[in-house]
Amino acid sequence: MNYSFREKNKIVKFIVIHYTGMKTLKLAYHKLSKNNSNVSIHYLISRNGNIFNLLCPKFKAWHSGKSKWKNYVNINNYSIGIELENKGHEFGYTNFSNKQYLSLKKLIFFLKYNFQILDENIIFHSDIAPNRKQDPGEKFFINRIGVNRFKYKNKLKYKYSINELLSLYGFHKLYIKKYKKFCIQAVKRSLNYDIITSIESKKFYKDFCNLLFY
Repeated sequence: MNYSFREKNKIVKFIVIHYTGMKTLKLAYHKLSKNNSNVSIHYLISRNGNIFNLLCPKFKAWHSGKSKWKNYVNINNYSIGIELENKGHEFGYTNFSNKQYLSLKKLIFFLKYNFQILDENIIFHSDIAPNRKQDPGEKFFINRIGVNRFKYKNKLKYKYSINELLSLYGFHKLYIKKYKKFCIQAVKRSLNYDIITSIESKKFYKDFCNLLFY
């Protein structure tokens, strides 16, 4: 399995949620555990709710690739990765199962307690690499695991620009500058929109504000 040792000054701060994006669980399991795949993960949750601990979180898994979030770069250094079995947008994206949500909720609770991880630091692959990734996608409902990512409640003091909202959401400033349309698409996935575009409509602005502030 691929992994690296965490540097002493790189403490675990984030949990990154992914989907496998492969046709079967078996294929995903083998890819995530092979040395020549250049990827790895700490946890894998099957559709029937089984949790596979593939790598101890004290080691750095290779799950995020080129990634940025807030002021952090190379999120693998600071994160624990969780893969949810799902064929993904390429092979037939489906709803996540009830058993997956139940297992994920238990695992998140365990990791939050043991690593002192805040809700606001439970993030998506599409957040940290919006120009490359779509997972876990618009069919993942984070409220199903009892997580509230945003702490800006009741602080809507003036009319923010879209760029300011994207920054408050957590996107790295370089992503907002270079990949704004992909950042907007990532937010729409978090909002569970059925149709994902980069259009900045009045409805999207209202929904974005509601996500962050209410």
